[in-house]
Amino acid sequence: MARTSRSTDTPARLSKAERAWLLKSATYASVLVACSLVVGKIWAWQATDSVSILSSLADSVLDVLASLLTFWAIRYSLEPPDREHRFGHGKSEGLAALLQALIICGSGVFVCYEAIQRLMAPAPIAKPGAGIAVLAASTLATVALVFYQHYVKRKTGSLAISADAMHYKTDVLVNVVVAAAVAGTAMTGLSWLDPLVGGAVALYLVLGAWNIAMHSLDVLLDREIPEVDRRRIRDIAKAHPEVLGFHDLRTRFSGSGYIVQFHLELDAGTSLHDTHEILDQVEAEIWKVYPDCEIIIHPDPLGFAERRDSFEKPAAILASSGG
Repeated sequence: MARTSRSTDTPARLSKAERAWLLKSATYASVLVACSLVVGKIWAWQATDSVSILSSLADSVLDVLASLLTFWAIRYSLEPPDREHRFGHGKSEGLAALLQALIICGSGVFVCYEAIQRLMAPAPIAKPGAGIAVLAASTLATVALVFYQHYVKRKTGSLAISADAMHYKTDVLVNVVVAAAVAGTAMTGLSWLDPLVGGAVALYLVLGAWNIAMHSLDVLLDREIPEVDRRRIRDIAKAHPEVLGFHDLRTRFSGSGYIVQFHLELDAGTSLHDTHEILDQVEAEIWKVYPDCEIIIHPDPLGFAERRDSFEKPAAILASSGG
């Protein structure tokens, strides 16, 4: 008998309506900040003709696209399960994060090209004060957004918000480094400093894009959840006094919560009714720790010969390692 259940509970501090509101508010803030930064940096780039500011502008332009992707992904992921998507739409967040990575990588390649061109034909920076002022304002706005996104991420566990926050966190560093490059070029007259910093920022963006892409692919390709969570789920299930064995744990992250399945070994004489009660109790204990978890449990009579998951460690090895 296989029993499939879905948690209808929500975290004690957060209702589903509150979670949806937080996710949507974070996307609104992201789009608003990104659009504002684009306007300011266009003016600063035209005033200074700085490649470093151009690199920051290119990043902000693509921030708008990335934030719009996050906005779409969040709205779609909040749609309830339907006939064609019975596990919900959470993986849209992973797809949005992957597209963000591709966008960021594209901006990095573009700015690298511009930096090489400027290194070959150096030019002074005009009105550096204007560029520094815009970058300072951009940094303050981005820092405020990142703090809010991290708050929302902690409350909701959203992959798309996490990727967006990671992206904007790099923007803070980018703005600081670019402002330093503009000031340094203006004070020293070293025209190669500006494109050199712009190229370094572009390479940093490409590295950030790689990290985001790998994280999103983990979700899209059903990578197992972290070992610490696997071990905790195993320990919770085995702690039930009627559970005599545990095996074949398989897990994945849907984008908004864990999906978990495993086998429990019970006494062969346990009735169907009692088995049902035991599974309910195990599920309830897991939901206390992982309230958005989807749980599938298959009960087995103790000692029943069956094929075991070849990826799971043998019981003796798990016991010796504390698993």
